Amino acid sequence: MVGRSLELVSFRTSGVAAGEIVVADRFGHPRRGAVRCPTAPLLAELARGLGFRARVADVRAEEAEEAAGDAVVCAMSYLDHDGRPAGSAVAARIADEHGRAAARDLIGQWSSAVRTRRLLIAVSETGEATERAVASVAASARGFALLGDTVLVVGSPETAAAVVACARRAEVRAAAPDRPGPLSGIDPDRVSYVVAPETPVEDAAETVKALRRRFPRLRGPHPREFGYAASDRREAVRSVAAASDVLLVCGPEGARAGEELLGWAGGICPAHRVGRLADLRAGWLSGAATVGMAVAGPAGAEIADEVATALSGLGPLAVVRRRVVTEPLRGAGEIRPRTGTATGPARHAAARQSSAALYATARAAE
Repeated sequence: MVGRSLELVSFRTSGVAAGEIVVADRFGHPRRGAVRCPTAPLLAELARGLGFRARVADVRAEEAEEAAGDAVVCAMSYLDHDGRPAGSAVAARIADEHGRAAARDLIGQWSSAVRTRRLLIAVSETGEATERAVASVAASARGFALLGDTVLVVGSPETAAAVVACARRAEVRAAAPDRPGPLSGIDPDRVSYVVAPETPVEDAAETVKALRRRFPRLRGPHPREFGYAASDRREAVRSVAAASDVLLVCGPEGARAGEELLGWAGGICPAHRVGRLADLRAGWLSGAATVGMAVAGPAGAEIADEVATALSGLGPLAVVRRRVVTEPLRGAGEIRPRTGTATGPARHAAARQSSAALYATARAAE
């Protein structure tokens, strides 16, 4: 248990300027030797947020008598599962009362978050509708329009608008998942739909149900044309949230992708936006055996790496990834058992297929 090896110490050092806080990226422990400090960037950012000038450097204990050092170091360390020491340390001048208090508080707060844990990352695509994907859906919409139909584009306002703009046909309109949109003036016998890229299939299906109640003769693309990336991304985030004590959504503040991820995790576990490293809070992590992480597109990748590095300095850490993938089968025959005799539902399905085949043969012979 890592808590048994957790130790708080203080010692004298020198080389800290007035009004400055030095955060150790490595320090010398009196007994454990050199201690690595992956939390250094985090603590430095937090110190700057408190109004201090902060720099990251090696911190060494004074080898001479105690009075020789003009600064004091507050440090915590623990032993990883392989016996190597890790920890955090912050130094301030002895004469700087506010600096010393900040050093004590930072080490006290973050030592409370030290424990063995795993980081469970929801792996997904970037979540951005590419020009190629938009063009493909727009081509399908134009195809329906050429047949004389009004075409409704199902999807978020942004992606649906992109398809409408690319289609360049007056008959193509947007229909968001939460509101089918303006439906007046449409011939109920000549209406089709397409699904915009990056739309979860489940959301699109609900919108299509509502449209079909209004337009019973609504037609649309073959299901094999549906894209499942958005559905898979959402299921991955929800699965990670369900397995986690807290979920960290890494990405710029206000970005649509981050808001979407927070919405998907809503109510499953506590979820927090981390737009920059200094947004991380010790209270979120205390007692969290599993920390989930969702990355809001490419903009969130850098902050996600920084957060993972900081977590590696808060106790032994295992980093694992979870991916959800929906794949089309090339043929219906692939769902049959490869060996043995079908039983249960599979056997009944095989019987129905045989009956259908016999019926078709009989009809052909008439």
